[in-house]
Amino acid sequence: MRHPKAGIESDKIVPGPMPFYYQIANLIRDGILEGTFPPNSQLPTENVLAKKYGVSRPTIRNAKSILEKEGFVRSMRGSGCFVNYQKAWKNQPPTVDNLNDIFHVGSKMRFKIHECGIVSSTEEVNRILKTSQDRFVFQMKGVRWHQGRPIAYVTYYIPYQFGSKIPIQSIDENPFIPQLEKMAGIKVGEGIQNISLGRADSEVAKHLDLQEGDAVITVKTVYLEDGQKPIEYVITKYREELPYSIRVKRE
Repeated sequence: MRHPKAGIESDKIVPGPMPFYYQIANLIRDGILEGTFPPNSQLPTENVLAKKYGVSRPTIRNAKSILEKEGFVRSMRGSGCFVNYQKAWKNQPPTVDNLNDIFHVGSKMRFKIHECGIVSSTEEVNRILKTSQDRFVFQMKGVRWHQGRPIAYVTYYIPYQFGSKIPIQSIDENPFIPQLEKMAGIKVGEGIQNISLGRADSEVAKHLDLQEGDAVITVKTVYLEDGQKPIEYVITKYREELPYSIRVKRE
């Protein structure tokens, strides 16, 4: 755990689809997990936080309400808001509304790359990516880690025309899609997911500390550019539960 810091001055909220209270809750939660706010320490007052982030006190209250429901903090009338000990934290996955939220959740995970490079493509990959004429595809395999445990085995497929532009030595543990966009000069605009129950093969079982044949949740995602052109196919196999829940809205 990192040593407590004097504050969270480098944290910022940005205009966009993510509500300010949601962003603030994420930042404070991160501070608790990283040790910026150790157990039993007092959070800054609502006035201080409202001034820091340039929002109203009700927005800060909404952020604190999320953290209280998750068990991270407790409010004491007349005394302020205090950080709970870890045993009180509820194992509640963060909720996402859109791609930006998914990228944010991904940024809190560590991705360890196991294989990366150009390989022979398959009929399934060519069909999904609509690259029937391609003999090769960029492939990357690795494990996502969250709070010190392996939670997912991931395989990425990128069309050869984009994958061939990626300098493999430059890929790091940060979320891959933003790196892909920068390296290949593309922009992900939409993602379509299919979720099913499957079984861990020997490779997945080895990396996720499972037994071969154990149940896993398989999420197959196709990311599109301009809502039409497939630019990435991702197969993710989770050892237990999804690391986030998805909220749907009627437009």
